[in-house]
Amino acid sequence: MKFCPRCGTLMLPKKEGSKESVKCPKCGYEESLRGKEGYKVSRTAGKEVKVKTTSIVSEGGRKIRSKEEFEQEKEEYYEVFLDLMHEEEGGGGESGE
Repeated sequence: MKFCPRCGTLMLPKKEGSKESVKCPKCGYEESLRGKEGYKVSRTAGKEVKVKTTSIVSEGGRKIRSKEEFEQEKEEYYEVFLDLMHEEEGGGGESGE
């Protein structure tokens, strides 16, 4: 992993033709990978990674819901979505190399 020297954001691999580089999605800083080992994108999930579900997924069955229940589920999905977005933007606490 490589972090941006300007803002500290995780830099993402980028390939244009035969040119390989890493680019910061936040500030736009770009660095060539010329002469360096290529990047391999992978993720290892350990026991600390938790899967967030809602009652509908957990119950495994389809049921008829009232309008209030449907609205409540939409709010729960939205909260999970916001949590996941926060984690992806750097609030997840993952450490780099």
